[in-house]
Amino acid sequence: MHTPLKKPSPAMIVACLALFVASTGTSIAASHYLITSTKQIKPSVLKQLKGAKGPKGAAGAAGATGATGAAGAAGATGATGAAGATGAAGAAGATHVVKRYATGPTDPTLSGATASCNAGEVATGGGTDYNSASEDAEPVVTFSAPAPYAVNNNTPTGWFGAVRNMNSPTGTVQALVWVICASP
Repeated sequence: MHTPLKKPSPAMIVACLALFVASTGTSIAASHYLITSTKQIKPSVLKQLKGAKGPKGAAGAAGATGATGAAGAAGATGATGAAGATGAAGAAGATHVVKRYATGPTDPTLSGATASCNAGEVATGGGTDYNSASEDAEPVVTFSAPAPYAVNNNTPTGWFGAVRNMNSPTGTVQALVWVICASP
């Protein structure tokens, strides 16, 4: 004998409807809140997702030497000195001014160099910069002064500079030094 099925109660219909809406609601919500940028992730969580930095790879082979560039234009004539006091001839001023360069060795800790003027020239200024040979270096100019360094009132004939890698022994730095030379 076959027993007929009971008609569902109104409470059962509401419960089934609520179950259906709840299960489809989450899939709709998930499609509307996708992460599209790392800016949407909390920094502390993002940091945990990143792995440790791997070891540095081997250095690649040196490339071929490039072609020699064209010769530069001639420099401008230097300034001349002002006339002296009335009744006496003034001292001659500098007639030639030139910028000379020197580069220090590439080193993981410290690099220094001295840019020198030619014989008969006097250093009137200079400076120090650096060349980071790698991204891991943290270069800092630690010294930049005339050479010889103001001892016994010597006339400076060059410029000395030093660069230190604050992230040593990781990375390398190279000192780039220049001097402004004037000849009478």
